Amino acid sequence: MQQWPEHPVRYMAVRPRQRVFNAGKFSKGDAWTMLAYLVFFIGGAAGLIALVPGYMAAFETQEQALFGINLILYVGFFILAMFQCGPQFFDSFKTMRYHPWAKWLMLPGGWLLTIMVNAIIAGLTGQVVTSENQAALEGMATTVPLPVMLVVTALFGPFVEEYFFRHLLIGKLSRKFNIWICLLFSTVLFAGIHFVGAGVGSWLEVVPYFMLGITMGLAYILSGKSMAYSYILHVLNNTIALLVVYLLYPLLPAGA
Repeated sequence: MQQWPEHPVRYMAVRPRQRVFNAGKFSKGDAWTMLAYLVFFIGGAAGLIALVPGYMAAFETQEQALFGINLILYVGFFILAMFQCGPQFFDSFKTMRYHPWAKWLMLPGGWLLTIMVNAIIAGLTGQVVTSENQAALEGMATTVPLPVMLVVTALFGPFVEEYFFRHLLIGKLSRKFNIWICLLFSTVLFAGIHFVGAGVGSWLEVVPYFMLGITMGLAYILSGKSMAYSYILHVLNNTIALLVVYLLYPLLPAGA
């Protein structure tokens, strides 16, 4: 006579645990790339490009010349950063295998959260939360075509910044320091870099970049240190910002 187990085994679907991607140790390539970034973006060496004979004369407007400098820098640093972390970056797209619905919903959710916080602060203070960088972008919108701006500002730029501020300053630095301290350090530097040269007229100008840095840093950490995931969020944010400036602003009444 067949005997049945007293407590039959129950088979349950086990969700795979979130994979944590290994950012690795700081390499000599990372050090040299970071040094170059500091020299050109913070040290002001980027301005030397404008001194090249014939450079300024090649553009019709000052905004186009400024965009040309950004184009040269971001393309160059995109190539350098890709050499340093390309394999790790593409491997980190695998984060979408773990809790995919939550990951996809977090992308628009994270972006909306930053918008809501900025709107709340604007409502409480009675001032528009903006910055000098936003004004510069609006100026370029009249002279630089949208597709070109998208490539530089929504594809190359976010990759370079995610490499420095998330992959290096959180992913690799957290091997030595507490990851939440690294998040704060990365966020402060990320917000500060956007005001180098332009200065800060009001603390409200820093809020959008601080919120964006916090959001992308949290996305990077919660996705298992996936540079690809924080990059996608960064691309989404910059793309929407550009579409608003290029497509929505021209429809608004003058002076609005």
